[in-house]
Amino acid sequence: MIAKSLINHNLSALRTTDTVEAAIAFMMQMGVTELPIIENKKVYNYARLAQLSQLPKNQNLDEAVPRHPYPAVATETNHLYELIPLLAANDLSNLAVCNNQGEFIGVVEQKLINNYIADSLTYKGLGAILVLHLDGKDYAPSLLSRLVEENGAKILGLVIRNGEDGKLWVNMKINTTLAKPIVASLKRYSIQVENVFLAEDHDGSSDKEYDIIMRFFDI
Repeated sequence: MIAKSLINHNLSALRTTDTVEAAIAFMMQMGVTELPIIENKKVYNYARLAQLSQLPKNQNLDEAVPRHPYPAVATETNHLYELIPLLAANDLSNLAVCNNQGEFIGVVEQKLINNYIADSLTYKGLGAILVLHLDGKDYAPSLLSRLVEENGAKILGLVIRNGEDGKLWVNMKINTTLAKPIVASLKRYSIQVENVFLAEDHDGSSDKEYDIIMRFFDI
């Protein structure tokens, strides 16, 4: 899933020639808190609703918002997982996408990315989610794949994040709800399994587990 295929064609960028008043009205109409500003097909900066509301309404955006030398943008071929740190690092909920020439081609919304992650990792009935906690030096996707496949299953997706202790949290979605044999195989290789969600052979309420995993991913 790449950035170009995630573009929301109902959203458009603002122009440097737009007034603050027009920009605020458009953003409120579209229900967004920020949008990229473009000039000559290049991303100029981002307009944020909270910032604009404090500025003179008759100013043009190029007067009200300074040009950013390195605005946050995604290339059209960036993978979905590459967009998440870009959004987080720049405190954005909408991200400009540019082609190989650096020209603006559209906007990707964070909520759409969240929906894809939720669908792929947490949809009920499609398989269990195993939350692993391990040192970065011990993380080997090939080993995880082999251990899962030895038990007749496959990995459907991985989401990895850094923990405060310097270790990795690896959230692994598998295509079966029978997780016990896989957990046993992982433990034989001293891979710490912190939690198991949405597995029929694991104690706990599936509804409760679904709520927990949604909060875990902050989706």
